[in-house]
Amino acid sequence: MKISYLAVFCAASVSALATSVGDSRTQVIAEKGQPSSQAEAGSVVILNYADVSIKCRDDLVVEIREVKPGRVPVAHSEAPKPVPKKAAEDAPSVWTTDYKAALAVAANQHRNVFLFFTGSDWCGWCKKLDGEILSTPEFKAYAGAKLVLVELDFPRQKEQSEAVKSQNQELQRQFKIQGYPTVIVLNPQGESVGRFGYQPGGPEPFIARLKAFEQ
Repeated sequence: MKISYLAVFCAASVSALATSVGDSRTQVIAEKGQPSSQAEAGSVVILNYADVSIKCRDDLVVEIREVKPGRVPVAHSEAPKPVPKKAAEDAPSVWTTDYKAALAVAANQHRNVFLFFTGSDWCGWCKKLDGEILSTPEFKAYAGAKLVLVELDFPRQKEQSEAVKSQNQELQRQFKIQGYPTVIVLNPQGESVGRFGYQPGGPEPFIARLKAFEQ
């Protein structure tokens, strides 16, 4: 099913929200905070707030809908039902693919940036790191409070926009990435302070290592 890119605006809600079509999901989170719930389907993510429902594709805002008081955001045909409130509370962390926007958020919120260089659809160790650590409630809770998460993916079959491909290739050269997975930790000033890959033991030792880079 084709996804409509028509943006529906409400003057009142847009004026109250400094978000517009073309902004990155990271910018939305920085402006609005964490959504009350979100729904995902492939590259489409819908962020549900009390006043607006914001649809992103490839981490860019493509549609903004007003939510009338007392009404639940309308589910879009290409996305599943909104994530239940309890699940949303268990998963406060949000990933972006926008490196520059992530740096801006990190500087503004004084957070470290977590760069995850991965081959999501072919790299076995990347999948282990994701499944055993990055997808756990412990890591999500820590990251939601302390990190700006950036996925820099090099898939073999999954589609990506040319902008994302170009950005990721440039960052691969910049950070001299030679294998996957590679995690680079940047401080709020954008300086590299840590570099490592998969490590066994689950989320606790991984988080402890990340805490060593906190300022």
